[in-house]
Amino acid sequence: MIEKRNLHTAPFDIGTQSKLAIFNDYIKEWLPVFLAKKEIYWDTINIFDFFSGPGMDVDGNKGTPLLIIDELESYLENIERKKLKVNLYFNDYSSEKIEILKNNLKKYSTKPYSIKIQSQDFKDAFRDQYPKMENKNAANLLLLDQTGVKQIDENIFQSIVKLKTTDFLFFISSSTIKRFKDNPSITRHINIDSTIIEDTKYDQIHRLVTEYYKNLIPNNIKYYISSFSLKKKAGLYGIIFGSGNPFGIEKFLRTSWKIDPIRGEANFDIDNDNIVEGQVNIFTGKTEVPKKVELFEQRLKENILNSKLNTDKDVYLYTLINGFKPEHAKEVIKHLIKEKKIEKLKLNISYKVCKKGEVITQIKLN
Repeated sequence: MIEKRNLHTAPFDIGTQSKLAIFNDYIKEWLPVFLAKKEIYWDTINIFDFFSGPGMDVDGNKGTPLLIIDELESYLENIERKKLKVNLYFNDYSSEKIEILKNNLKKYSTKPYSIKIQSQDFKDAFRDQYPKMENKNAANLLLLDQTGVKQIDENIFQSIVKLKTTDFLFFISSSTIKRFKDNPSITRHINIDSTIIEDTKYDQIHRLVTEYYKNLIPNNIKYYISSFSLKKKAGLYGIIFGSGNPFGIEKFLRTSWKIDPIRGEANFDIDNDNIVEGQVNIFTGKTEVPKKVELFEQRLKENILNSKLNTDKDVYLYTLINGFKPEHAKEVIKHLIKEKKIEKLKLNISYKVCKKGEVITQIKLN
């Protein structure tokens, strides 16, 4: 029997604080895309927090509902002036937590956005709200903070990636999958071969789970997935982020690299590199670089020189898919030019290169 824990009865631990820091940084990046620009492409902005909890911990530290509302304060004038429909939906299976949340949110009832609070089983809540997500004039952000692993199954995941203009973050207990790999309550939701799980190192398990979800994306859909591993006292957890837009994944990666400036991927030394940020090798005099960064730079160079990546757009997307910021690719390009392996050209390694009508520049080898 897999034990269910009752959260929010104690202060947020370090792992949860890291998760909330990532979310808070991301919501700061996400909201202005839809609320601050002059052009109105989507007149409806929906934020669905399906596992909201009571809104804060016992010490008054804010959870996702109050972090969202705090960040909206900067855009109240824009919402009213542009007549935008901003809808917040908070749900939790625990009716007790929902009653506390309602009390915590009473003072926000007169704001120029709507708040709906419910207590439902996740799958019922998701089914009921799905038609709103399908609105072609809506931009959606989904928060799926499940305490275990059973909620985001293959059907739920694929129904999310089919949505237009929708980003999601979901929190998953990856170590539970490792620990209970043969338990039917796990295997009917996460279809990963138990021998592969067994052979995967504990610290790497969230990477494996992320790859599993990547492989669930239908071939005819362009969708970007990234992740962040979180080590907590109770085990290894992680965030999986998804977006149908390269700009969405870039914003999440920037947030991840702020939290983990060495690898952009975890709140611990996931590859056991034992590197301190800025540490210099006493033998070479060069700043130590993690294995992950070395491998990315090597493969990026090889793919450019082997003409597998032929344009600046190819390089930009390859960089995001592999969990790196555009700045990482720009450094590689700079070195290739300096080494005279490619011609000196003005390459646009940024989201602009993905915009309609933007010039795509061919990389020329020397």
